[in-house]
Amino acid sequence: MSIALNPKYQPPSRDDLSNTLIPAWYSVVKQNVIQQLAHVSKTAITCDGWTSVAQDHYLTVTVHYIYKGSIQQKVLSTEAVYEAQTGLVVAEEIHKILEEFKLTGKVLAATVDNASNLDVALKNLKFLKVGCFAHTLNLAAQKVYGIQAVTRWCAKIRAVVVWLKRSTMSKTVLREKQRLLNLPEHNVILDVRTRWNSLYIMVERFVEQFPAIQAACLDHRLRKPMERDRLERLTDSDFEKAEEFMKCMKVLYTSTLCVSSDKSPTCSQIIPILTKLEARYLLTDDDSMFVAAIKEKVWGDLEKRYQVLSICSQSLCSQREKPNYTIFTTGH
Repeated sequence: MSIALNPKYQPPSRDDLSNTLIPAWYSVVKQNVIQQLAHVSKTAITCDGWTSVAQDHYLTVTVHYIYKGSIQQKVLSTEAVYEAQTGLVVAEEIHKILEEFKLTGKVLAATVDNASNLDVALKNLKFLKVGCFAHTLNLAAQKVYGIQAVTRWCAKIRAVVVWLKRSTMSKTVLREKQRLLNLPEHNVILDVRTRWNSLYIMVERFVEQFPAIQAACLDHRLRKPMERDRLERLTDSDFEKAEEFMKCMKVLYTSTLCVSSDKSPTCSQIIPILTKLEARYLLTDDDSMFVAAIKEKVWGDLEKRYQVLSICSQSLCSQREKPNYTIFTTGH
């Protein structure tokens, strides 16, 4: 296209882009951020660490502040950490990044997940910790994997989902059944434990597509291969459990979405959400054993972490007293 527009134009080489143009552009943007932060007296940060597929460790630090009446957030750095990710090493990395952007003494609080090394790092830096509430909700949701009744039921659904995703014929048959039953032509979804709410999303799609999945499993083109692979057919009982599961877990899913924001502070929503969850997960006489087990596991985990309420209260007080900074409940 560039040749058609201007044959004389010579685009920069990959080497020029990597070693000259992008670093120059980064330097200008970085100086602009430092100049803006110089006019800010109080800030909050979010930190997160993860490991790449190549087993390299990374740490990202984002700063949140109010500038000229509007909430701002800047990703300060994503650093590769080649040493063991101990709390002291992480603290040094965070301090180095803050020093580089002249934020020493300006950070009042930090939002992180529940990793122990980040706890140690924040204690070392003497920052108020505000735990990632969305991550806490996800940890509570994952407790259902430890319930035997849920595990057996999930394994049955998961086996059929994997089989349907693996077989090319199954996709064709499923599409036919979706059209016949006037259902959305959606693919089935497989859960991944490290992905937030993926079990709920898998079950939600299963409920949506249950008539088509059931019809596909009974189709002569799939029935024999499924019998050969010893796959159990999904029954009405599985569907009823799926509906119960969705009804029980939807509040956790919507709560996670509610507090997962990087554009606005959501700390004030923690106490109302926890109050709502406590009421929702209260055991009743109408609960089946399946639902009761889920409620006990989920709220049992959240109840242990109820100390987040006191942290949240402190943060809300700080916001009222010092309106020139904000606390975020999500670090992702």
